[in-house]
Amino acid sequence: SAISPNGILCTALTMALETSQYDSWIRANRVAVLGAGTMGSGIAAHLANLGFEVTLLDINAQTAESGLDRARKSKPAHFYVNDRSNRIRVGGIHENLGWVTEADWVCEAVVEKMGIKRDLFTALEDVLQPNAMISTNTSGLEISLLAAGRSESFRRRFLGTHFFNPPRYLKLLELIPTVETDPAAVDAMSRFLEERVARRVVLAKDTPGFIANRYGMWSMFHAIHIAEKLHLNVEQVDAITGPFLGRPRSASFRLNDLVGLDIMQDIANNLLDRCPKDPYRSALQTPASMKALLSRGWIGDKSGHGYYRKEGKELLALDLQTFAYRNRREPQFDSLERLARLPLGERVREALDLRD
Repeated sequence: SAISPNGILCTALTMALETSQYDSWIRANRVAVLGAGTMGSGIAAHLANLGFEVTLLDINAQTAESGLDRARKSKPAHFYVNDRSNRIRVGGIHENLGWVTEADWVCEAVVEKMGIKRDLFTALEDVLQPNAMISTNTSGLEISLLAAGRSESFRRRFLGTHFFNPPRYLKLLELIPTVETDPAAVDAMSRFLEERVARRVVLAKDTPGFIANRYGMWSMFHAIHIAEKLHLNVEQVDAITGPFLGRPRSASFRLNDLVGLDIMQDIANNLLDRCPKDPYRSALQTPASMKALLSRGWIGDKSGHGYYRKEGKELLALDLQTFAYRNRREPQFDSLERLARLPLGERVREALDLRD
């Protein structure tokens, strides 16, 4: 009887949260990942590692199994132990779409094409659980357009969940709601991803490239354009743009191979279409060396060829002038080795004055 008005309000809010229709999301255990490409198979592996019951669907069961097999052989390893991969159920989207009815979370990760994703969502709506989480893994397609035409129930619980590759090792996840997404669904999904999926969630706006790729795509393509212009080799660029700048060892060229040159071009073209007035958009034009690799079907790790090629235990580097693979040449930048001992901020400031 002595509860203050503020106390009554807090109690009411707490009760409302506890009875939210999304309250069950934190206990989700069955996940359907749609798309067994680089990202889909990596997401499925990460979730299987954490103990989720995972279904992986692709065009057919054979392509789903092939994607899972690539994940088994991936270096660095996608699975904690190989046995985890055998617990993932694989199937075809057309033949086995009914399996989605069992899923607490449907994570779509098919090719980065607006039409293909929208067609899949049309088919999904009839088999989704009424309260299932539904998300799309995209590097920059407009989330609101992907949800357009779907039911109100679908749109209110639909989000972008942009994982980074490889999911086991990169903890960042951009969570992208639309203006129609229920704020309670955003909160519930954030909690689920943080507490159950081991992600560091960053809320992003539904803008071109979101946060990471709006900057990252410019950065990666710009590095290739500069390498071509100054006749730098791939090892020199990766020595500068890797751990020295506080980034992973994959740096620029190796990261392009990991993502897939076809995917990189799709993301860049999407940004070119959606950012007509961006003053730096010219950097997003496909570099000459990437065009040549794409024409050969050398799209990176998925094909075995890209800016690097694995031969046994050796990693060969592409010569950007001759387009032949050769043994790697470790670059010697005495100034980088000297500055590497400094804290990151000081290191970058001093590096800007280097002329070697």
